[in-house]
Amino acid sequence: MFYQCKMGQNTLEEMADKANIRELVEFERYCRDYKLWDEMRGCYHDDATIIVSWMTGTPDEFIAGSARMNASKAPAKHKVFNTIVWLNGNRAIAECITAIQIRCPLDGDTVDMSTNTRLHYQLEKRDGVWKILRMEPIYEKDSMVSMYPDGPFAVDREELASYRPSYAYMMLRQVHYGLNPNGELAGEDRPESVAAIHEASTKFLGI
Repeated sequence: MFYQCKMGQNTLEEMADKANIRELVEFERYCRDYKLWDEMRGCYHDDATIIVSWMTGTPDEFIAGSARMNASKAPAKHKVFNTIVWLNGNRAIAECITAIQIRCPLDGDTVDMSTNTRLHYQLEKRDGVWKILRMEPIYEKDSMVSMYPDGPFAVDREELASYRPSYAYMMLRQVHYGLNPNGELAGEDRPESVAAIHEASTKFLGI
């Protein structure tokens, strides 16, 4: 698997590539959060595929959907804690350890939702420039509470149990907002789904 590659033995060229990739994927999230749509588009190859809970599609489709969501009452912010990069020539895998945070109206209250995820990227250097070729999440867990100490929000446990444990609150919120979340994404509650991503990325990386 790609994650079995030895770390800490980079050449100067590899260090430069890893720094550029780390900057790229973290800047892509920055652009997403702060509505820099033209700059965000420049982070992707034209043939990239973007997979998130609410869509699978092209960079242009993802940016258009992101713009609509940022104009809504529930814009997301992404807090990136660590970014790990694996290289093989002009191809790379990166994972960003991320918390997706949303404050939004829900069921007569205002709630704070936090979803822990690993954003998994496949990247390729073309004409000397790294760009994203694929992005998809690996969900871990999430939570939701009222923003007020005495807020009335209380989850329906039966409804919550009908969603995936690794991103149940994200799915609940989207359903309550009239969306149709994808319930088949990779998550730690389904280890085989994470293994499938890692196997595909190992093949992509060519190791």
